[in-house]
Amino acid sequence: MMMNHRISDSEIQYLLDHLDALYSGTSLRQYLSLNNQENLFVPLSDKPFDPERVITIDEIPVLFPCSDKQKWYSEDGNRILFHHDILKSAFYLLSGYQEYHFCEPDLYGRFPWKSSIQYSLGITQKPVVNYYFELILDAFERFSQLNGLEFKRKTRDAPTLFLSHDVDRIKKYTLRNLGISVFQLLGIKPGSLGSTDQLKMIGDYTKGILSFRKDPYWNFQEMVTLENELKISSTWYFLEKTKMNNSRYHFRNLQIRDLISYLTDLGHEIGIHGTHESSEDQHAMNGGIHGLNAVCKSPVTGIRQHFLKFGNPATSRIQVNAGLEYDATLGFAEQIGFRNSYAYPFRLYDFENRKPMDIWQLPLNVMEATFMEYLKIPPASIPETMQPLLDEVIRFNGVFSLLWHNCRLDEEWSPGINNLYRCLLNEIMKSGFISLTGQQTINLFKSDGA
Repeated sequence: MMMNHRISDSEIQYLLDHLDALYSGTSLRQYLSLNNQENLFVPLSDKPFDPERVITIDEIPVLFPCSDKQKWYSEDGNRILFHHDILKSAFYLLSGYQEYHFCEPDLYGRFPWKSSIQYSLGITQKPVVNYYFELILDAFERFSQLNGLEFKRKTRDAPTLFLSHDVDRIKKYTLRNLGISVFQLLGIKPGSLGSTDQLKMIGDYTKGILSFRKDPYWNFQEMVTLENELKISSTWYFLEKTKMNNSRYHFRNLQIRDLISYLTDLGHEIGIHGTHESSEDQHAMNGGIHGLNAVCKSPVTGIRQHFLKFGNPATSRIQVNAGLEYDATLGFAEQIGFRNSYAYPFRLYDFENRKPMDIWQLPLNVMEATFMEYLKIPPASIPETMQPLLDEVIRFNGVFSLLWHNCRLDEEWSPGINNLYRCLLNEIMKSGFISLTGQQTINLFKSDGA
Protein backbone atom coordinates (compact mmCIF):
# COMPACT_ATOMS: atom_id res chain seq x y z
CA MET A 1 0.00 0.00 0.00
CA MET A 2 3.03 2.27 -0.28
CA MET A 3 2.67 3.93 -3.73
CA ASN A 4 6.37 4.79 -3.89
CA HIS A 5 6.30 6.52 -7.28
CA ARG A 6 5.12 9.75 -8.81
CA ILE A 7 1.56 9.75 -10.05
CA SER A 8 1.50 8.88 -13.77
CA ASP A 9 -0.06 10.79 -16.67
CA SER A 10 -2.92 8.29 -16.98
CA GLU A 11 -3.58 8.50 -13.23
CA ILE A 12 -3.71 12.29 -13.45
CA GLN A 13 -6.12 12.08 -16.38
CA TYR A 14 -8.30 9.74 -14.31
CA LEU A 15 -8.60 12.44 -11.63
CA LEU A 16 -9.20 15.21 -14.16
CA ASP A 17 -11.99 13.13 -15.70
CA HIS A 18 -13.77 13.17 -12.33
CA LEU A 19 -13.07 16.88 -11.84
CA ASP A 20 -14.48 17.73 -15.29
CA ALA A 21 -17.97 16.92 -14.02
CA LEU A 22 -17.72 19.62 -11.33
CA TYR A 23 -17.03 22.77 -13.37
CA SER A 24 -17.34 24.34 -16.82
CA GLY A 25 -15.39 26.92 -18.80
CA THR A 26 -11.65 26.88 -19.35
CA SER A 27 -10.15 23.43 -18.93
CA LEU A 28 -7.85 22.85 -15.97
CA ARG A 29 -5.85 20.55 -18.25
CA GLN A 30 -4.55 23.60 -20.17
CA TYR A 31 -3.02 25.26 -17.13
CA LEU A 32 -2.08 22.48 -14.73
CA SER A 33 1.70 22.57 -14.30
CA LEU A 34 3.57 19.63 -12.79
CA ASN A 35 7.22 20.13 -13.69
CA ASN A 36 7.91 23.84 -13.23
CA GLN A 37 6.35 26.51 -11.07
CA GLU A 38 4.09 28.25 -13.52
CA ASN A 39 0.34 28.68 -14.04
CA LEU A 40 -1.37 26.36 -11.50
CA PHE A 41 1.47 24.30 -10.10
CA VAL A 42 1.12 21.02 -8.17
CA PRO A 43 4.31 19.31 -6.95
CA LEU A 44 4.51 15.56 -7.51
CA SER A 45 5.79 13.34 -4.72
CA ASP A 46 7.79 10.17 -5.31
CA LYS A 47 7.77 9.33 -1.62
CA PRO A 48 5.80 6.26 -0.44
CA PHE A 49 2.79 6.66 1.78
CA ASP A 50 3.96 6.88 5.38
CA PRO A 51 1.40 7.45 8.16
CA GLU A 52 4.13 9.11 10.21
CA ARG A 53 4.59 11.82 7.57
CA VAL A 54 0.89 12.67 7.18
CA ILE A 55 0.07 16.22 8.22
CA THR A 56 -3.33 17.85 8.66
CA ILE A 57 -4.47 21.21 7.28
CA ASP A 58 -7.91 22.47 8.36
CA GLU A 59 -8.81 18.95 9.55
CA ILE A 60 -8.01 17.43 6.13
CA PRO A 61 -5.08 14.98 5.95
CA VAL A 62 -2.20 15.56 3.53
CA LEU A 63 -1.14 12.06 2.52
CA PHE A 64 1.87 13.15 0.49
CA PRO A 65 3.27 16.41 1.90
CA CYS A 66 5.98 18.13 -0.12
CA SER A 67 6.94 20.90 2.31
CA ASP A 68 6.52 22.07 5.89
CA LYS A 69 3.91 24.68 4.95
CA GLN A 70 0.62 24.54 6.85
CA LYS A 71 -1.40 25.72 3.85
CA TRP A 72 -2.45 24.01 0.67
CA TYR A 73 -1.45 26.69 -1.81
CA SER A 74 -0.31 30.29 -2.21
CA GLU A 75 -0.71 33.06 -4.77
CA ASP A 76 2.39 34.39 -6.51
CA GLY A 77 1.50 37.13 -8.99
CA ASN A 78 -0.88 35.50 -11.41
CA ARG A 79 0.22 32.01 -10.43
CA ILE A 80 -1.18 29.51 -7.92
CA LEU A 81 1.39 27.26 -6.27
CA PHE A 82 0.35 24.17 -4.32
CA HIS A 83 2.72 23.08 -1.55
CA HIS A 84 1.68 19.41 -1.35
CA ASP A 85 0.82 16.62 -3.77
CA ILE A 86 -2.96 16.85 -3.59
CA LEU A 87 -3.34 14.82 -6.80
CA LYS A 88 -1.55 11.74 -5.50
CA SER A 89 -3.46 12.05 -2.23
CA ALA A 90 -6.79 12.06 -4.10
CA PHE A 91 -5.78 9.22 -6.40
CA TYR A 92 -4.67 7.01 -3.52
CA LEU A 93 -8.11 7.21 -1.89
CA LEU A 94 -10.44 7.29 -4.89
CA SER A 95 -8.87 4.80 -7.28
CA GLY A 96 -9.04 1.71 -5.08
CA TYR A 97 -5.24 1.59 -4.85
CA GLN A 98 -5.12 0.22 -1.30
CA GLU A 99 -7.52 -2.61 -2.13
CA TYR A 100 -5.76 -3.48 -5.39
CA HIS A 101 -2.51 -4.00 -3.45
CA PHE A 102 -4.08 -5.75 -0.46
CA CYS A 103 -3.93 -9.54 -0.15
CA GLU A 104 -5.54 -10.46 3.20
CA PRO A 105 -9.36 -10.47 2.91
CA ASP A 106 -11.59 -11.24 5.86
CA LEU A 107 -13.55 -14.45 6.41
CA TYR A 108 -16.09 -13.41 3.76
CA GLY A 109 -13.57 -12.35 1.10
CA ARG A 110 -13.90 -8.62 1.87
CA PHE A 111 -11.41 -5.82 2.34
CA PRO A 112 -11.44 -5.25 6.12
CA TRP A 113 -12.16 -1.79 7.45
CA LYS A 114 -9.37 -2.04 10.02
CA SER A 115 -6.88 -2.62 7.19
CA SER A 116 -7.87 0.62 5.47
CA ILE A 117 -6.21 4.01 5.49
CA GLN A 118 -9.64 5.41 6.42
CA TYR A 119 -9.45 3.48 9.69
CA SER A 120 -5.81 4.26 10.43
CA LEU A 121 -6.27 8.02 9.87
CA GLY A 122 -9.74 8.22 11.42
CA ILE A 123 -11.33 9.61 8.24
CA THR A 124 -13.95 6.96 7.44
CA GLN A 125 -16.83 9.40 7.91
CA LYS A 126 -15.28 12.27 5.95
CA PRO A 127 -15.38 12.37 2.12
CA VAL A 128 -11.78 13.58 1.91
CA VAL A 129 -11.61 13.42 -1.90
CA ASN A 130 -14.53 15.88 -2.10
CA TYR A 131 -12.50 18.25 0.07
CA TYR A 132 -9.44 17.75 -2.16
CA PHE A 133 -11.47 18.45 -5.29
CA GLU A 134 -13.02 21.51 -3.67
CA LEU A 135 -9.53 22.84 -2.88
CA ILE A 136 -8.38 22.26 -6.46
CA LEU A 137 -11.45 24.04 -7.82
CA ASP A 138 -11.00 26.91 -5.33
CA ALA A 139 -7.45 27.31 -6.57
CA PHE A 140 -8.40 27.11 -10.24
CA GLU A 141 -11.25 29.57 -9.74
CA ARG A 142 -8.79 32.04 -8.21
CA PHE A 143 -6.28 31.37 -11.01
CA SER A 144 -9.02 32.04 -13.56
CA GLN A 145 -9.87 35.35 -11.89
CA LEU A 146 -6.22 36.41 -11.90
CA ASN A 147 -5.83 35.55 -15.58
CA GLY A 148 -9.22 36.58 -17.00
CA LEU A 149 -10.35 33.04 -17.78
CA GLU A 150 -13.88 31.66 -17.84
CA PHE A 151 -14.71 29.40 -14.89
CA LYS A 152 -18.01 28.27 -13.41
CA ARG A 153 -18.74 25.60 -10.82
CA LYS A 154 -21.50 23.12 -11.51
CA THR A 155 -23.72 23.23 -8.47
CA ARG A 156 -26.11 20.47 -7.46
CA ASP A 157 -29.60 21.49 -6.38
CA ALA A 158 -29.93 19.05 -3.49
CA PRO A 159 -28.39 15.98 -1.88
CA THR A 160 -29.66 12.61 -3.10
CA LEU A 161 -31.04 9.72 -1.05
CA PHE A 162 -30.33 6.38 -2.69
CA LEU A 163 -32.39 3.91 -0.65
CA SER A 164 -31.93 0.23 -1.42
CA HIS A 165 -33.01 -3.16 -0.12
CA ASP A 166 -31.16 -6.47 -0.45
CA VAL A 167 -33.79 -9.22 -0.56
CA ASP A 168 -31.84 -12.00 1.17
CA ARG A 169 -34.73 -13.66 3.02
CA ILE A 170 -38.47 -13.66 2.34
CA LYS A 171 -39.66 -16.13 5.02
CA LYS A 172 -38.82 -16.25 8.70
CA TYR A 173 -41.14 -18.90 10.10
CA THR A 174 -39.82 -22.05 8.48
CA LEU A 175 -38.86 -25.46 9.86
CA ARG A 176 -35.43 -24.99 8.27
CA ASN A 177 -34.76 -21.82 10.28
CA LEU A 178 -36.02 -23.49 13.46
CA GLY A 179 -33.75 -26.48 12.88
CA ILE A 180 -30.69 -24.32 12.21
CA SER A 181 -31.28 -22.38 15.44
CA VAL A 182 -31.52 -25.61 17.43
CA PHE A 183 -28.25 -26.86 15.90
CA GLN A 184 -26.60 -23.52 16.69
CA LEU A 185 -27.75 -23.69 20.30
CA LEU A 186 -26.30 -27.20 20.57
CA GLY A 187 -23.03 -26.08 18.99
CA ILE A 188 -23.46 -28.34 15.96
CA LYS A 189 -23.60 -25.33 13.62
CA PRO A 190 -21.72 -22.03 14.06
CA GLY A 191 -23.79 -19.04 15.15
CA SER A 192 -23.29 -15.44 16.21
CA LEU A 193 -25.91 -15.32 19.00
CA GLY A 194 -25.42 -16.12 22.67
CA SER A 195 -27.42 -18.91 24.25
CA THR A 196 -30.05 -16.53 25.68
CA ASP A 197 -30.73 -14.89 22.33
CA GLN A 198 -30.63 -18.26 20.59
CA LEU A 199 -33.33 -19.59 22.92
CA LYS A 200 -35.38 -16.47 22.25
CA MET A 201 -35.00 -17.06 18.51
CA ILE A 202 -36.10 -20.70 18.83
CA GLY A 203 -39.18 -19.63 20.80
CA ASP A 204 -40.01 -16.99 18.22
CA TYR A 205 -39.74 -19.47 15.34
CA THR A 206 -41.83 -22.04 17.19
CA LYS A 207 -44.65 -19.61 18.03
CA GLY A 208 -44.66 -18.20 14.50
CA ILE A 209 -44.92 -21.62 12.88
CA LEU A 210 -47.55 -23.04 15.25
CA SER A 211 -49.77 -19.95 15.24
CA PHE A 212 -49.50 -19.25 11.50
CA ARG A 213 -48.37 -15.73 12.42
CA LYS A 214 -47.93 -13.20 9.59
CA ASP A 215 -44.36 -13.53 8.40
CA PRO A 216 -42.42 -10.30 9.17
CA TYR A 217 -40.01 -10.86 6.28
CA TRP A 218 -42.80 -10.65 3.70
CA ASN A 219 -43.37 -6.95 4.37
CA PHE A 220 -42.94 -5.49 0.91
CA GLN A 221 -46.33 -3.79 0.69
CA GLU A 222 -45.77 -2.03 4.03
CA MET A 223 -42.31 -0.88 2.96
CA VAL A 224 -43.52 0.42 -0.38
CA THR A 225 -46.51 2.18 1.21
CA LEU A 226 -44.14 4.08 3.51
CA GLU A 227 -41.85 5.01 0.64
CA ASN A 228 -44.78 6.25 -1.44
CA GLU A 229 -45.92 8.44 1.47
CA LEU A 230 -42.47 9.99 1.69
CA LYS A 231 -42.02 10.25 -2.11
CA ILE A 232 -39.13 7.80 -2.11
CA SER A 233 -38.21 5.55 -5.02
CA SER A 234 -35.96 2.68 -3.98
CA THR A 235 -33.91 -0.08 -5.59
CA TRP A 236 -34.45 -3.75 -4.75
CA TYR A 237 -31.61 -6.24 -5.26
CA PHE A 238 -32.80 -9.84 -5.64
CA LEU A 239 -30.61 -12.85 -4.77
CA GLU A 240 -30.85 -16.24 -6.47
CA LYS A 241 -30.82 -19.51 -4.54
CA THR A 242 -27.71 -21.65 -5.16
CA LYS A 243 -25.86 -24.41 -3.35
CA MET A 244 -23.90 -21.83 -1.36
CA ASN A 245 -25.33 -19.63 1.43
CA ASN A 246 -27.29 -17.21 -0.73
CA SER A 247 -31.09 -16.83 -0.76
CA ARG A 248 -33.76 -19.50 -0.26
CA TYR A 249 -35.88 -18.59 -3.27
CA HIS A 250 -35.57 -18.74 -7.05
CA PHE A 251 -36.28 -15.84 -9.39
CA ARG A 252 -38.68 -18.09 -11.34
CA ASN A 253 -40.96 -18.63 -8.30
CA LEU A 254 -44.40 -17.17 -9.02
CA GLN A 255 -44.39 -15.28 -5.72
CA ILE A 256 -41.08 -13.57 -6.64
CA ARG A 257 -42.16 -12.84 -10.21
CA ASP A 258 -45.32 -11.19 -8.92
CA LEU A 259 -43.33 -9.18 -6.38
CA ILE A 260 -40.93 -7.93 -9.03
CA SER A 261 -43.83 -6.87 -11.26
CA TYR A 262 -45.49 -5.12 -8.31
CA LEU A 263 -42.35 -3.15 -7.47
CA THR A 264 -41.62 -2.29 -11.10
CA ASP A 265 -45.16 -1.03 -11.75
CA LEU A 266 -44.77 1.35 -8.79
CA GLY A 267 -41.60 2.88 -10.25
CA HIS A 268 -38.98 1.08 -8.20
CA GLU A 269 -35.79 -0.31 -9.71
CA ILE A 270 -34.92 -4.00 -9.79
CA GLY A 271 -31.25 -4.94 -9.54
CA ILE A 272 -29.34 -8.14 -8.92
CA HIS A 273 -27.81 -9.10 -5.59
CA GLY A 274 -24.80 -11.03 -6.82
CA THR A 275 -24.29 -14.43 -5.20
CA HIS A 276 -21.16 -15.34 -3.25
CA GLU A 277 -19.89 -17.19 -6.32
CA SER A 278 -20.55 -14.36 -8.77
CA SER A 279 -17.93 -12.05 -7.27
CA GLU A 280 -15.23 -14.33 -8.67
CA ASP A 281 -16.96 -16.48 -11.30
CA GLN A 282 -18.14 -15.11 -14.65
CA HIS A 283 -20.44 -18.04 -15.37
CA ALA A 284 -22.23 -17.59 -12.04
CA MET A 285 -22.63 -13.86 -12.68
CA ASN A 286 -23.97 -14.34 -16.20
CA GLY A 287 -26.37 -17.06 -15.10
CA GLY A 288 -27.82 -14.95 -12.30
CA ILE A 289 -28.38 -11.95 -14.53
CA HIS A 290 -29.93 -14.10 -17.25
CA GLY A 291 -32.33 -15.63 -14.73
CA LEU A 292 -33.38 -12.26 -13.30
CA ASN A 293 -33.78 -10.65 -16.71
CA ALA A 294 -36.12 -13.50 -17.64
CA VAL A 295 -38.66 -12.30 -15.05
CA CYS A 296 -38.09 -8.51 -15.34
CA LYS A 297 -39.77 -6.09 -17.72
CA SER A 298 -36.44 -4.47 -18.59
CA PRO A 299 -32.82 -5.64 -18.31
CA VAL A 300 -31.15 -5.10 -14.92
CA THR A 301 -28.24 -2.62 -14.96
CA GLY A 302 -27.20 -2.48 -11.29
CA ILE A 303 -25.75 -4.88 -8.76
CA ARG A 304 -24.76 -5.19 -5.15
CA GLN A 305 -22.65 -8.20 -4.21
CA HIS A 306 -23.99 -10.42 -1.40
CA PHE A 307 -22.14 -9.92 1.91
CA LEU A 308 -20.43 -6.96 0.18
CA LYS A 309 -17.94 -9.52 -1.18
CA PHE A 310 -15.80 -7.67 -3.69
CA GLY A 311 -12.33 -8.28 -5.12
CA ASN A 312 -10.49 -5.51 -6.94
CA PRO A 313 -10.15 -5.80 -9.92
CA ALA A 314 -11.62 -9.30 -10.44
CA THR A 315 -15.21 -8.49 -9.44
CA SER A 316 -15.31 -5.30 -11.50
CA ARG A 317 -14.13 -7.16 -14.60
CA ILE A 318 -16.81 -9.82 -14.12
CA GLN A 319 -19.48 -7.14 -13.72
CA VAL A 320 -18.30 -5.26 -16.82
CA ASN A 321 -18.23 -8.45 -18.90
CA ALA A 322 -21.81 -9.15 -17.77
CA GLY A 323 -22.95 -5.79 -19.17
CA LEU A 324 -23.78 -4.10 -15.87
CA GLU A 325 -23.62 -0.30 -15.65
CA TYR A 326 -23.14 0.28 -11.93
CA ASP A 327 -22.19 -1.48 -8.70
CA ALA A 328 -23.53 -0.45 -5.26
CA THR A 329 -21.26 -2.70 -3.16
CA LEU A 330 -18.41 -0.49 -1.99
CA GLY A 331 -18.93 0.15 1.69
CA PHE A 332 -17.48 -1.28 4.89
CA ALA A 333 -19.63 -3.90 6.61
CA GLU A 334 -18.05 -3.06 9.97
CA GLN A 335 -18.41 0.74 9.86
CA ILE A 336 -20.53 3.44 8.24
CA GLY A 337 -18.84 6.01 6.04
CA PHE A 338 -17.01 6.48 2.75
CA ARG A 339 -14.93 3.49 1.63
CA ASN A 340 -13.26 5.51 -1.14
CA SER A 341 -13.61 8.85 0.65
CA TYR A 342 -16.01 10.25 -1.97
CA ALA A 343 -19.65 11.33 -1.76
CA TYR A 344 -20.45 11.07 -5.49
CA PRO A 345 -20.63 8.17 -7.95
CA PHE A 346 -17.21 7.42 -9.45
CA ARG A 347 -15.18 4.86 -11.35
CA LEU A 348 -12.40 2.74 -9.92
CA TYR A 349 -9.05 2.81 -11.73
CA ASP A 350 -8.02 -0.12 -13.91
CA PHE A 351 -4.36 -0.50 -12.91
CA GLU A 352 -3.63 -3.12 -15.55
CA ASN A 353 -5.04 -1.16 -18.49
CA ARG A 354 -4.28 2.30 -17.03
CA LYS A 355 -7.74 3.76 -17.46
CA PRO A 356 -11.02 4.13 -15.55
CA MET A 357 -13.00 0.93 -15.06
CA ASP A 358 -15.97 0.64 -17.41
CA ILE A 359 -18.48 0.48 -14.58
CA TRP A 360 -19.77 3.09 -12.16
CA GLN A 361 -19.46 2.80 -8.39
CA LEU A 362 -22.40 3.99 -6.29
CA PRO A 363 -20.77 3.61 -2.86
CA LEU A 364 -22.63 2.30 0.17
CA ASN A 365 -22.58 4.62 3.21
CA VAL A 366 -24.87 2.97 5.76
CA MET A 367 -26.17 -0.58 6.20
CA GLU A 368 -28.52 -1.22 9.09
CA ALA A 369 -26.67 -4.45 9.94
CA THR A 370 -23.55 -2.40 10.67
CA PHE A 371 -25.33 -0.84 13.64
CA MET A 372 -27.01 -4.04 14.81
CA GLU A 373 -24.35 -6.70 14.21
CA TYR A 374 -20.97 -4.95 14.22
CA LEU A 375 -21.21 -1.72 16.23
CA LYS A 376 -23.88 -3.07 18.61
CA ILE A 377 -25.50 0.36 18.76
CA PRO A 378 -28.96 0.54 20.36
CA PRO A 379 -31.62 1.45 17.79
CA ALA A 380 -32.40 4.71 19.62
CA SER A 381 -28.80 5.87 19.05
CA ILE A 382 -28.78 5.21 15.30
CA PRO A 383 -30.03 8.70 14.23
CA GLU A 384 -27.37 10.64 16.15
CA THR A 385 -24.66 8.20 15.02
CA MET A 386 -25.69 8.68 11.39
CA GLN A 387 -26.10 12.47 11.50
CA PRO A 388 -22.43 13.50 10.98
CA LEU A 389 -22.39 11.39 7.83
CA LEU A 390 -25.58 13.03 6.56
CA ASP A 391 -24.07 16.45 7.30
CA GLU A 392 -21.06 15.65 5.10
CA VAL A 393 -23.31 14.51 2.25
CA ILE A 394 -25.44 17.65 2.58
CA ARG A 395 -22.31 19.84 2.53
CA PHE A 396 -21.45 18.61 -0.96
CA ASN A 397 -25.00 17.86 -2.17
CA GLY A 398 -23.73 14.34 -2.60
CA VAL A 399 -25.36 10.92 -2.52
CA PHE A 400 -26.38 9.18 0.70
CA SER A 401 -26.65 5.43 0.09
CA LEU A 402 -28.74 3.66 2.73
CA LEU A 403 -29.25 -0.11 2.67
CA TRP A 404 -32.07 -1.58 4.75
CA HIS A 405 -32.90 -5.28 4.39
CA ASN A 406 -36.58 -6.20 4.40
CA CYS A 407 -35.80 -8.88 7.01
CA ARG A 408 -34.44 -6.22 9.40
CA LEU A 409 -37.84 -4.72 10.18
CA ASP A 410 -38.87 -7.51 12.52
CA GLU A 411 -40.72 -6.15 15.57
CA GLU A 412 -40.48 -9.45 17.44
CA TRP A 413 -36.69 -9.28 17.36
CA SER A 414 -36.25 -5.47 17.39
CA PRO A 415 -39.23 -3.78 19.09
CA GLY A 416 -39.90 -0.31 17.68
CA ILE A 417 -37.70 -0.83 14.62
CA ASN A 418 -40.41 0.10 12.10
CA ASN A 419 -41.10 3.39 13.83
CA LEU A 420 -37.36 4.13 13.93
CA TYR A 421 -37.06 3.32 10.22
CA ARG A 422 -40.00 5.60 9.39
CA CYS A 423 -38.54 8.44 11.47
CA LEU A 424 -35.11 8.06 9.84
CA LEU A 425 -36.49 8.27 6.33
CA ASN A 426 -38.82 11.12 7.25
CA GLU A 427 -35.98 13.16 8.77
CA ILE A 428 -33.74 12.56 5.76
CA MET A 429 -36.41 13.74 3.32
CA LYS A 430 -37.22 16.75 5.54
CA SER A 431 -33.51 17.70 5.32
CA GLY A 432 -33.97 18.55 1.63
CA PHE A 433 -32.92 15.29 -0.01
CA ILE A 434 -34.34 14.15 -3.32
CA SER A 435 -34.91 10.42 -3.76
CA LEU A 436 -33.58 8.53 -6.78
CA THR A 437 -33.04 4.88 -7.65
CA GLY A 438 -29.55 3.64 -8.35
CA GLN A 439 -29.86 3.94 -12.12
CA GLN A 440 -31.50 7.36 -11.85
CA THR A 441 -28.60 8.54 -9.69
CA ILE A 442 -26.04 7.36 -12.22
CA ASN A 443 -28.00 9.01 -15.04
CA LEU A 444 -28.07 12.29 -13.13
CA PHE A 445 -24.31 12.39 -12.71
CA LYS A 446 -23.71 11.28 -16.29
CA SER A 447 -25.85 14.19 -17.50
CA ASP A 448 -23.35 16.51 -15.78
CA GLY A 449 -20.58 15.11 -17.93
CA ALA A 450 -19.12 12.74 -15.34
